[in-house]
Amino acid sequence: MKKSILLFSTLSLILFSCEKKTETLVTTDGNKDTVVVNTNDTLSPNDDTGLRVDEHNSKNSIDWAGTYHATLPCADCDGIHTIIEINNDETYKLTQEYLNKNNKSENTGKFTWSADGSKINLKTKDNSNFNFKVGEGKLIFLDQEENEITGPLADKYILIKK
Repeated sequence: MKKSILLFSTLSLILFSCEKKTETLVTTDGNKDTVVVNTNDTLSPNDDTGLRVDEHNSKNSIDWAGTYHATLPCADCDGIHTIIEINNDETYKLTQEYLNKNNKSENTGKFTWSADGSKINLKTKDNSNFNFKVGEGKLIFLDQEENEITGPLADKYILIKK
């Protein structure tokens, strides 16, 4: 009998520990409010709802510093060999060489992160903007509206970390 009670108690604990808990709150005006509380939710000072906010993003979760390479498509040349070096101090070096054109440019400066920490913006000395989505081991070139390039050449706009 004792074994049955112990087994039943253990199973009950396991079942109830995995459930969402419901609490009924009684306000001073007599109204009852039912609140579902998930035991996996934690409080965060950054969230007005009191629920945990996923603060993982490319900026704080990925080893993004390094050198990235790709040959970007070009309408009037064989491609634009592009090398981007981004550093932990948020500086960059952008080198672009237009193949078969004998034209090479180099820009350095500081880059900025998007508010959500998923993209970077490189502003060059001639005020051109280059936007990239930061992924694990890659930078994805974005258009001027900060959208990924689509179409048959989309994979040509991904710079790979070396």
